[in-house]
Amino acid sequence: MNQNNQDIDEFLLLQYLQGNMDGTLHNYVEKWLEAEAGNRKLLDRLEALWLETGKLNPPPLPVDLPKAWDRLSSRIEQHESGLTRLQQKYTFHRNLKIILGAAAILLLVLGINAVIRILTVKAKPFELVATTTVLHDTLPDGTHISLNRQSKLIAVGSFRGGKRLVKLTGEAFFEVSRDPSHPFVVEAGAARVMVLGTVFGVTSYPSSDIRVTVTEGRVLFFTVDSLHHDTLSVVLEAGMSGVLKHGAMKPETALRPSPDRLFWANRSLDFSDTPLSEVLDMVEKYYGVKISVSNPGIGNCRLTASFSNDPVNRLMTVIAESFGLQLTVEGNNYKLTGDGCSKGTR
Repeated sequence: MNQNNQDIDEFLLLQYLQGNMDGTLHNYVEKWLEAEAGNRKLLDRLEALWLETGKLNPPPLPVDLPKAWDRLSSRIEQHESGLTRLQQKYTFHRNLKIILGAAAILLLVLGINAVIRILTVKAKPFELVATTTVLHDTLPDGTHISLNRQSKLIAVGSFRGGKRLVKLTGEAFFEVSRDPSHPFVVEAGAARVMVLGTVFGVTSYPSSDIRVTVTEGRVLFFTVDSLHHDTLSVVLEAGMSGVLKHGAMKPETALRPSPDRLFWANRSLDFSDTPLSEVLDMVEKYYGVKISVSNPGIGNCRLTASFSNDPVNRLMTVIAESFGLQLTVEGNNYKLTGDGCSKGTR
């Protein structure tokens, strides 16, 4: 992989500085830093900026304090080599404050971490299992989750210590509680999905393709090449879908997911230029009604609309009004009357 500045997200660099990465992603960033001299300089500039703005909060806390001190001192000397004496004096005092503050916080955090380790030794994983019905629940961080039938989810470490890692077998829909300091990671078979705070669905059944559907925000959908330790990824934004085909190594963007992809989770239907014949079939399937049309051409009309937990009467009314059709209702029987659309037209 050509690891240049365009191949890495600032979000990943922020997590690297805060020590929130597992070994795989940590090695990925380290390789990027070694690829070009300019990459390390970019990281230094971002670190300084984030420290000043408070975005890097808490500051990065290395475990090996002497080694960290030497590394930071070396970096300071390199920066100061081209400064005037007045600039050096100002830089020295500013960096001294940062170092002393980091050292004080380090001592505090080391003590806190010792307590956390004691408390988490016997902590049981937060586990959800859906068997014959869809399960709706809330994870320890406030994230809302819908777990489809025959699915299982385990929150690793019960989300203690700020880590938000879950392992999924089956299908789940997530509404992630936003926390920029602690990314939310879903481990799904051979793939990983990482977000800050967004709404998305993941399908991961054994010996099947792994699919990700994004409703809001964006996610990083990635795998790790165990042979070359390289990260293969794709960024998915709202309305996009990705797939890691069974046996493949690299995830890729996929065709727009089926309109009823998330109906099981939130009773939503998301149509995009969908033939009305397909729309009506789905309405009949999910609402248990019978729909007829007076003109076969009505099925050629193409609908772009989204519905979320809407009653069938409202859904059918929107469809009729969208194409100037007349709707008649008799119990569970619905009929659309009108001129319809020529094939291939809206």
